Amino acid sequence: MKASKRVKLGDAVVILILIMISFVPCYFLLSPKRESSNIIAIIKVNNHEVKRLPLSEDVVWKYQKDNKLNVIQVKNQRIRMIDANCQDQVCVKEGWKSKSEDTIVCLPHRFLVELRVENEK
Repeated sequence: MKASKRVKLGDAVVILILIMISFVPCYFLLSPKRESSNIIAIIKVNNHEVKRLPLSEDVVWKYQKDNKLNVIQVKNQRIRMIDANCQDQVCVKEGWKSKSEDTIVCLPHRFLVELRVENEK
């Protein structure tokens, strides 16, 4: 018996369907989140909540206490630290954040910004 080296129509259809199915996770991973209008920034200092800022409103907010300064900017559904008087400036260099579960941390000041969907704790 001789084995056929030709691809049969049924095999080609199954291969094509499997290739198409393999791209389905990309749709969910790369599609923009529809929750962006419900995201809020929870700002904590020493693990105590001090402010909640919705990402839907453009604002600049300053926290200053005990010679520690942190300035937050919210613009276009994104948030970033624009100024801090800590030495390392890691928090300022992190740049814009916009997704739920993103964080901005200023370790020297024990300052934390957590992004969450508004209904979550």
